[in-house]
Amino acid sequence: MLTICSFLIVIISSLYFSIFTRPATSCQENQTLNKCIPMLLAMTSSLTIGLLIGILLPNQLALATIFSILLSAVLAVFIGRKFGTNGLIEAQSSSLMGAMMGAMLGVMLSPDEVTLMVAAMDFLFLISVFFALLLTNGSLEKKRHLFKHKPASFYWFFLLNVCFLCSLVILQWLDMNTTPTETTPSEHVHHH
Repeated sequence: MLTICSFLIVIISSLYFSIFTRPATSCQENQTLNKCIPMLLAMTSSLTIGLLIGILLPNQLALATIFSILLSAVLAVFIGRKFGTNGLIEAQSSSLMGAMMGAMLGVMLSPDEVTLMVAAMDFLFLISVFFALLLTNGSLEKKRHLFKHKPASFYWFFLLNVCFLCSLVILQWLDMNTTPTETTPSEHVHHH
């Protein structure tokens, strides 16, 4: 359940970023951001995807790496497409590296560490999306304060994702810690 929801968080957030982002174009500082933002998002999304695929295929590192590279490359195209050739190259190279590292980590995790690691990666990914959305859409070009002038839906999107993730982690943790009570065999034996 947590794995499927994590996939959905990464894919939906990446597509949301791809659709609602306007890269900055005017000054040199913004050109640097146009390279760094796709790199940041492609790396965190591919790390998360690689981790999730590595968890799903725990004894097959080669397949997990190949699948995570392919899926991450597709998402990197969506993430980097509005940032020009440099942004697309940064996104693709970062996604390649992140997918390989995430798949290795997912394969190496023990079952009791999975929930914590997936939650941590999802949270890091959501933080990177939040800051990437803050830094894009021309807010630096207009010299306005980053946290003002953002629509309420921007903050609700982030807050709802974090609350959803926290509730999933709590439910997963509760499910793991509830062990069925073992019934002891009857003390008395019936002989016929």
